Amino acid sequence: MGQSGGTAMTILAEGAQSRGHRIGSIARRYLPEIILSLAVLVALFILHDMPITHDVVAQFWIARQMMHGAVLYRDIWEINPPLWFWSAIPVHYVAAWLHVAPLRLLVALIIGAGGLSALTSCYLAGFISPGARLSMMLLTFWLVEITPIYDFGQREQLALMCAIPYAALIARRSAGIAVPSALALLVGMAAAYGFALKHYFIAVPVMLELWLIVRNRAQWRLVRPETVALAVVALAYGLAVLAFAPAFFTDAVPMVQTAYHGFEATWEMILVRPWVVIWVCIIGFFLTFGGAFGRQANPLVTALLIVAIGFGFAYFLQRKGWLYHTVPVTGAAALALGIRLGMTDMRRLIPMSIGLTMIALPILLPFKTGYYANFFRAEIDPVLDTVPRGQSIFIAAADPMWVWPTLEDKGLIWSSRLPVYWMIPAIAHGEVIGPYPAPLRALAKRIQEEAALEIYCSSPALIVFERRRNYVYQPSSFDVRRFFLRHAGMRTYLARNYRELTPTPSLYIYRRATQAEPARAGTECPTFR
Repeated sequence: MGQSGGTAMTILAEGAQSRGHRIGSIARRYLPEIILSLAVLVALFILHDMPITHDVVAQFWIARQMMHGAVLYRDIWEINPPLWFWSAIPVHYVAAWLHVAPLRLLVALIIGAGGLSALTSCYLAGFISPGARLSMMLLTFWLVEITPIYDFGQREQLALMCAIPYAALIARRSAGIAVPSALALLVGMAAAYGFALKHYFIAVPVMLELWLIVRNRAQWRLVRPETVALAVVALAYGLAVLAFAPAFFTDAVPMVQTAYHGFEATWEMILVRPWVVIWVCIIGFFLTFGGAFGRQANPLVTALLIVAIGFGFAYFLQRKGWLYHTVPVTGAAALALGIRLGMTDMRRLIPMSIGLTMIALPILLPFKTGYYANFFRAEIDPVLDTVPRGQSIFIAAADPMWVWPTLEDKGLIWSSRLPVYWMIPAIAHGEVIGPYPAPLRALAKRIQEEAALEIYCSSPALIVFERRRNYVYQPSSFDVRRFFLRHAGMRTYLARNYRELTPTPSLYIYRRATQAEPARAGTECPTFR
């Protein structure tokens, strides 16, 4: 018995030792992926309660109204395509099922998607050494999650994390390396979502496909899992817009064509920016040390630079000069530079020193921008703190930062079909500087009538008019309050039911002095919650 027991113990010990060796071997083999997973968990822990930009807060407000029956582009006058708002609805439903705040769930989903984007891109890149895999995955994760931290959740961030795996897939195709069909299909579906968020982004897959044709014409095939995914999703999305949001084409697009130019910046505002300096530095590095294009270039580096150029076209075509428009350009270009620095011919003092200095710029950018911060809140918060939760508010302003996320944080009800009066700068330009074409004049009259109706319908506790612009899009001589009070009905209703409070430096404020009237139901009166 003693000998038998000893033999059994020896066998068990050897088995445990063998399992330990196998586990250790697997851990060493997948150490980069394990570290990436830990980085994702750390990011979830640190960022789970981060502040979210006003545009994303407004996106989720619109999605909530749609869940309660509001019709996009009829009950809510939005100018952006519907996909972004539609994709927020399932997040709302899942958040309700999990009993968590929708925006907190969104943060977790985007961080998880960023980790998956880094993992997939690295696999498709074909890096073998643990050091190369770890460097690429961590750099990718940082560029898609941390660098755009100020504008977390914006469409450009989502497009970037979808575009990088697609670029890696196309680079792999260009080298004639097989890709599992299921993986190519999934990457194509994700890319289709990212590219469909804005029509400007279509340049990216088109340019990548043209490059693939030029580089590998003999083996090029149009019908591939990823191209099928792009085509099917694009067709389904187009049909869905026609079926469920036809007013996007009939109402929103003409409105954008009439008035959205009011937010177009000067070329100085577009070009004289810190991120443009980063782009110029990266361009200068590739012009000096090569490796961007040509047969000798790393295909992934080339594909990523094409992605950056495609998103760069979107940045310049939109002509706003806003930080979040730069996110995919900076991210793709910086990742291309990082991969270039990992190549053998870069292991020299001068190119490595210069390259590391340049790549440090986008890596350190979030330490400069920080989390999202609404600098209007110092002025608007004391005004809204006097209003009980659940009350309706009306703010006539061109800048969404007067409204979002403040109203949602304070539990107040936004009473307008327009998340913000974005057409005011164009109207102001038309009236003060000119020209003032008939469609813009008609839109101005329509906005005045709509504002008067919304105030009549909702009896807001406070009515606020933007008094002074805080930045350059709107002529300073244009009086927002005077513009809205040209409407006789609104002027009369305000005089009978409201008293003016002491203005702040940027706002005229009116508090309701009579008893609020019951909410008026009917097709003309919007009902929001």
